[in-house]
Formats: sequence, C-alpha cells, structure tokens
Amino acid sequence: MTSPVPVLAEPPFVALDVTPLQNGHRRRGIGTYVRGLAWRLLEQDGVPIELWGWADHRPFDHVPPPHRALWLPRLGVPRTRFPALLRSAMKVRLGLSRAAAVHLTDPNSLISSHRRSILTTVYDLIPLHDGPAAGGSAYQAYLARVRAAATVFAISQATAEDVVARLSVPQDRVVLAVPGIEIPAATELPVLPLRGPYFLFVGSPDPHKNIGVLLAALAAGDLPERLAIVGGWPVESLAELRARVEAAGLEGRVEHLGFVDGATLLSLYRSATAVVLPSLIEGFGLPVAEALAAGAPVIHSRLPVLEEVSAGVALTFEPASAAELAGCLARLSSDPALRADLGAQGLQRARALTWAKAVDGTVAAYRRALSGDVPNSG
Repeated sequence: MTSPVPVLAEPPFVALDVTPLQNGHRRRGIGTYVRGLAWRLLEQDGVPIELWGWADHRPFDHVPPPHRALWLPRLGVPRTRFPALLRSAMKVRLGLSRAAAVHLTDPNSLISSHRRSILTTVYDLIPLHDGPAAGGSAYQAYLARVRAAATVFAISQATAEDVVARLSVPQDRVVLAVPGIEIPAATELPVLPLRGPYFLFVGSPDPHKNIGVLLAALAAGDLPERLAIVGGWPVESLAELRARVEAAGLEGRVEHLGFVDGATLLSLYRSATAVVLPSLIEGFGLPVAEALAAGAPVIHSRLPVLEEVSAGVALTFEPASAAELAGCLARLSSDPALRADLGAQGLQRARALTWAKAVDGTVAAYRRALSGDVPNSG
C-alpha cells in the first residue's frame, strides 16, 4: 500500500498594494516610490509577495516565483476620485486573498482589518502642519486608519518623526524606508522642449511648494535664465500662475511645460542651470534626489528633510527669503565651474541613495507581521 502524498502547506504571503501605479499616482512621487520598492521586493525570495492591483494595464508583465499577483477587474472603479470606492475594492481583495499580512501603499485606499495585519506607507503629514484639524473629516478618518496600522513605513526621518509626534504612533511601530534613486544611463535624450538657459522647478502648485518665493527671486535679478515648470497643474492654478508672473514683471520668462515623460525630464534636469526646490515643507523631496542622480546643480530650501537627501552638495536658502534665493540663482548663473562641481558631487551623493536599507527594513517588518510579533490593526 502506497503512502499518501503529503500536501505541502502554502507559505505565508504578504500582499503589496501596487494600485498607486494605476490610480493616478503614476506621474507622482508615490508611484515612483511604489514601483521602486515593488521591483526590489520581487528580487528577493525570503518573503513571498502577492501584488495587489488592477487587471487593466498591469504594471508588471511578469511576476517571478515564489511571488504571485491578484489582479482585480476595475469594473468602473475610477482611478483617482471617490476614495470610498477604492477602499471598497481593497476590501474585496482582502476577501479574495489568503495573504497573511497586507501592505497598503495608496493613502486613498487605506483600510483597517480585524483579521489581518495591515502595514501602510506614509509619505508626509503636510496638512497637519496647518493645525491639528487640518484636512477635513476625510483626512482625519485617514489618520485614524494610519494609527490603527500594525506598522507604519515612513519615507524620511522627518516623516517618521511626524508620525510619532503628531499621530502618537509608538516608535517601535514606525519603520524608516527611505527610497533609493536610479542613476540614469548615458543614453541619447530627446531634444529639449525649450531654448536658452533656464532654472527648473518640478512639482505641483500646492502652497507648500512655495513657488512665489522663486518668482520673486527670479524677478529680483537680471539673469539670462528663464524658469521652466514641470508638473500637471489644473487650469485654475495655471491662471493663478499667469497672474503672478504678470504681477512680478516676468512675462516671457516663465514657461509651464506640463507633464513630461521620463526621458524629457532627464534631459531637462541635465541641461538646467540649476534645479530649484523652494518648499516650505516636504515628505522627502524626490526632485532633489532625481536632480542629483542626473548630475544637475541643485538649490533647495533649508529644510532638514531636503538636507537629509542632498547631504551638503546643494546651495540652500531660508524658504522665506527671496533675496537669499536670488543670491543662489545668481551664483550658479555666473559660475560654470561651481555648476560642474556641484553636479559631480551630486552624482556621487546619489550613488549612496540606494534601496538597500528600505528593502531590508521592509522585509524585516514583513517577517514580524507574519510571525505575529506585531498586533493586528483595527
């Protein structure tokens, strides 16, 4: 009589939400972060990963074993609007999946669960800097779900400190997972969409991006550079930008390029007199990291989170001081040797911005979640 063939138990999986690559975040820092993290988690095989996403336009053509994917039909669920529908879809995934723990990366899709360990990534808590009740009831409900998560990944030391101080999340439930940056290959790049020297701003029109001080600094000096702005801005923000440009006497010196593809953005970085990030607050500061990796000179406001990225290889200024920023613009406009030196130092700094620590910390947190060493959320 033959012995029965033993049935091998399925190893415990951690579900990783990659919907930010499909829910309208593709062109933003969140999408860049999730793609970079997911690629590297799929390269390890110590913890099996189950990707959660939509069946349309799958962001990964092949998911290598031992990993797998749960692609859900969209069935009319919108990409960016109605977060309640996105959370409902996440609950459907939770019901269909046997994953033992779930890492949710899209703030709009964050849910709580009494049955699974929920881990989540926080990119910033910028609205809370305007007051404890900022952001409205929907944002406060989101923060309650963050507090309920078993593990909170923070993409910078500044964000980690915010999570502990402003949300009262215990320090041992916060994991620092700082993104790495890719060094672009030396490939042929597209022709620039503008001519002549320029400073480059990459970002949204949100108030904390502080573009007003950049316009004032540009108006304060007689420099040959124009200002090129990259980012998908709504119509009303473009109208406000035109009004501010006219008020500053900068007609013909500011050009909004809208969203550009990766190759064009790299070309813009590499040819800019400087990339300027004048932010009042940031969760990480991806344009600074991308500019360093492209070998571009960088000017940024004197914020600890940005200094954490640039590590002393950028010109810095107080974010409220248009005069100090104007001095930085003038220095780089007139000193090609300084531009070259900062570009070379920036590239060297970017080589140290790897994903290694983020992946190691994430995998360690996954192992704790699978072992039951962290409490279930909810």
